[in-house]
Amino acid sequence: MGGRIVSIAANTFRETIRNKILYAILAFALFVIGITYFLADLSVGELTRIIVDVGLASIHIFGVVTAVFIGISLISQEVDRKTVYLILSKPVPRWEFIVGKAMGLSATLALTTLAMAAMLFLVHLGYERSPEPGILIASAGIYLELVLLICLASFFSTFTTPVLSAIFTLSMFLIGHVSKDLIVFGGRSASAAVQWAAKVLFYALPNLENFNWKNEVVYGGVRSPGVLGMAAGYLLCYCAAVLTAACLLFSRKDFK
Repeated sequence: MGGRIVSIAANTFRETIRNKILYAILAFALFVIGITYFLADLSVGELTRIIVDVGLASIHIFGVVTAVFIGISLISQEVDRKTVYLILSKPVPRWEFIVGKAMGLSATLALTTLAMAAMLFLVHLGYERSPEPGILIASAGIYLELVLLICLASFFSTFTTPVLSAIFTLSMFLIGHVSKDLIVFGGRSASAAVQWAAKVLFYALPNLENFNWKNEVVYGGVRSPGVLGMAAGYLLCYCAAVLTAACLLFSRKDFK
């Protein structure tokens, strides 16, 4: 079982890293991060903060674009190229196909996120002459968020078109960063039903702020690497639930 999942993941990783569009996105991201070195000199204020702020925002934005771009093609590419029929004709359970694909895409994101984080770390080091470990911690948080988006994109791609999958995934990304407001607004309501509904939605929807430590790093509040443990635990539980639903839907999908 494990060997089949690893094989699917490895094959998915090889396919995605050969994608020219992925390299174009990564190259542009590295370019934007690189010019923050010169952007700081043209700005007014705490120059190193500008480098970290713009750099982490670039990693986040380009990471989300990459995650959505490669995530929505989870099944559609395989169907278009007819390779899904070949894979599923073998003794490969459908749930292993979904899990293997998600793992392969996550590995691709790990490589691209590491490249962007290393670029920002070196740019900051060259300007400030002192290392900022918070950049790596915040980048790790961004990566955890991207893995969750990959799982959501995998889920949506099992029952809808690539365009709708992208729209749904981006919607979950936006909602995930404001989901805490549901509790605040729900608590202001006089209706018990509204308060209950707000709590249900809060726990059902992804809380992506669990992975967001950019502001703390920008303003000098370097977080301990231990914070990654709680975030990883949340990611594991949420992704397990999402991928389970994706596997159930994919197991009932008719490719005839």
